[in-house]
Amino acid sequence: MELFLKADTWLALLTLCFLEIVLGIDNIIFISIVSNKLPEEQRTKARNLGLFLAMFVRIALLLTITWIIQFTQPLFTVPANFVFGEAKSFSGKDLILGFGGLFLIAKSTMEINHGMESDEEHGHGQKKKKVVVTLAGTIVQIILLDIVFSFDSILTAVGIVDPDKVIIMIIAVVVSIIVMMFFSGHISRFIQQHPSMEVLALGFLILIGFMLFLEALEFKVPKGYIYFAVAFSLLIELTNIRVKKNRKTNPIKLNKKAYNKAESEKKPTPSLSKEEEGLKYPIGKFSPKDNYTAEEVALCIERIESLPAKLESAIKNLNEQQLDTPYRDGGWSVRQVVHHVSDSHLNAYIRVKWTLTENEPTIKAYDEKAWAKTPETKLSPTLSLDVLKDLHKKWVALLGGLTPEDRERTFIHPDTSKHVRIDRTIAMYAWHGEHHLAQITSLKERKGWA
Repeated sequence: MELFLKADTWLALLTLCFLEIVLGIDNIIFISIVSNKLPEEQRTKARNLGLFLAMFVRIALLLTITWIIQFTQPLFTVPANFVFGEAKSFSGKDLILGFGGLFLIAKSTMEINHGMESDEEHGHGQKKKKVVVTLAGTIVQIILLDIVFSFDSILTAVGIVDPDKVIIMIIAVVVSIIVMMFFSGHISRFIQQHPSMEVLALGFLILIGFMLFLEALEFKVPKGYIYFAVAFSLLIELTNIRVKKNRKTNPIKLNKKAYNKAESEKKPTPSLSKEEEGLKYPIGKFSPKDNYTAEEVALCIERIESLPAKLESAIKNLNEQQLDTPYRDGGWSVRQVVHHVSDSHLNAYIRVKWTLTENEPTIKAYDEKAWAKTPETKLSPTLSLDVLKDLHKKWVALLGGLTPEDRERTFIHPDTSKHVRIDRTIAMYAWHGEHHLAQITSLKERKGWA
């Protein structure tokens, strides 16, 4: 314990932690890409379990530090030839870095090829064989690549800390693995949401693999050049993503005269009086938030779950004339409101499914006013209630099983080009159902219907 009473111990530990984290960036990129090939429910487990096991591998290597240092001693020598010019000696470290670099180049190239090729067609109408990715296989890849990346970090540690102070190195390794576990999920989701980032990341890995191979041949390439190229490319791509996002939310008006003419021809939305506003929005308009807590989302799901029973109770005992009564002047009839809720929530369910299974999909908008006038909206509202009951059972089961990461996924609305999160959608439709329910109940109160 006296070791930790010295200032130089803490300075060495902080320096080593920083270097371990920096040297682990390429490791995190690789882990994020290979884990994204798994089913979503297995990705976090694969990342954390792979890193956890890799941590023990690193600690085991550190405990055999004397043996590791011997890996730099020549194992065999290749006579002078036209490739090297003079005799070249290879150590255990050279072999590990060389084969590890080649594996990284091959793996990254295959991943790029997999992304570029069609999943469905290959050749003359033949279906391409789908490679089955397993949890165990992914974890093995993470551990093997971590061993390759570990040599750099372990030899760096030996250069900073005396070999007899292994405890400092072990603490630095544990800290770096914890940091990797924390950031790997965020990086994985970011890469998944932006396919161009995955291609760029694979390009980084090819570059790093080539650097490892050159290092094995003792062609020294200053790592500062590599990291600068990586950082510069990353900055350009992040700027590109930001520009594309701004163009979606704020599209450029190329023809100003045509745009101004179109704007002037738009029919103005008639303003409502306070009384009409109260009838149209009896519980007020929806007020979205930037973020929703897990507790808030759970409450919204409960409100969605209880809606069909409340709606059924609200229209119970209403006769045909009452069902065809508009809830306000110029508004939909009770019958149309119930059919609309069923149609709207069916669309919402599909939007959530799209968002969970595709990368930021642009959803299909629909004309709800036109939908409210189609022939089946004249049928009994109990038909839509039956749909709602079964639909909400499925929808609530789906929403209740979402992870915090799932709730942050977004779709793009074609009318506004805005990115809408799933948690905001859940809150909006919890409000939406109660909004239309209140239109019916407030009408009953005004009319004195029992």
